[in-house]
Amino acid sequence: MLVKRSSKNQVVIPKAILERAGLGSKDVYFDVVYANNHIVLTPMQVEERIPPGALARFEAKALRHEPGDRAFNSMEALINALHRKRQR
Repeated sequence: MLVKRSSKNQVVIPKAILERAGLGSKDVYFDVVYANNHIVLTPMQVEERIPPGALARFEAKALRHEPGDRAFNSMEALINALHRKRQR
């Protein structure tokens, strides 16, 4: 099957090929190697993680309460407050 490489080095894998390989929408990572004059894509499962130190820094900053902070009991209450603030 003929495909064209874009100016940004992107190639679209045809749907028929993905279906034959048993790949679905959740298969988004591939290991790419060049071997024996072929470019080989191997589907990979990747678990994205935030490094523990980065998570701790984020939580320390995000969960810190400062004067003037407001707490909401639900997402709906937060959205309503934002709408009221926007109308002012």
